[in-house]
Amino acid sequence: MPLPEDLGADVTPGRHRRADDTLARHRRADVTLARHRRADVDTAARVDAVASALDNLQRRLTTPAQLQGFLQELCDCVVSTIIEADMAGVTLVDEDGRAETAACTDRRAVDIDLNQYRNGEGPCLEAATTGQIVKVRVDEVVERWPAFAADVRDIGAASYLSAPLRLGEAHAGALNLYSFGSHGFGDLDVALLRIFTSLAEVVARMTREAAAAHDEVAGLKKAMVTRGVIEQAKGILMAAERISADEAFRMLVTNSQRRNVKLVTVAHEVVETVAADDGDSD
Repeated sequence: MPLPEDLGADVTPGRHRRADDTLARHRRADVTLARHRRADVDTAARVDAVASALDNLQRRLTTPAQLQGFLQELCDCVVSTIIEADMAGVTLVDEDGRAETAACTDRRAVDIDLNQYRNGEGPCLEAATTGQIVKVRVDEVVERWPAFAADVRDIGAASYLSAPLRLGEAHAGALNLYSFGSHGFGDLDVALLRIFTSLAEVVARMTREAAAAHDEVAGLKKAMVTRGVIEQAKGILMAAERISADEAFRMLVTNSQRRNVKLVTVAHEVVETVAADDGDSD
């Protein structure tokens, strides 16, 4: 009988293909195993990592000092960008209607704002409460808000531009520009101010979302800890009383209801009692 090589059959490539197929199967198996290993990473560690990331993000966006710093930078940028603006300030109005100046570039801007708050009238309050841009010159201020105009006459501001600014559900507000020039602010100034207020509102929204996510992760971590303690207590009762998991859980619930304490408190007591007994036996 002729041998394969005598017939001209090329057996080597076939062997190589089978070897390649085997190697490919092993590689796929390794990839699958790696995926399973990644899926089995401790859930608590993942939650801790997310919580840490959110902590860092929240510290960058939500601390009062940093929000104050952001608003101050906002005012500084507005004055340096909008040529007609000599002073800028941010007014915040809380849910109870109390107004305050959260940042400013000039003490005289605070004096102007305080007179508006005291009189209950003026461009920044109107922008904050109506949600509309307010652009007026000094002669219009005298006509629309005479008490306020009389109180700020000596400061010398001749043109006012205020844009609504919402920094959360609890705070309406306004970004205010003041000019000593009587020619007033133009349409380009209004457009630029809108850009600045939009930026500030985006940052405020990021702040709220970061805080909400942080709270959600904190709640998840607490729930995981609680569940872990309860599962430990169930395991202890199952071993000590030779009962099922359901029966052990019912024991914990009954004890909790009878004593009017939280289930996790009862579970902690069970775990701590066993730990104390183990320590005594040592």
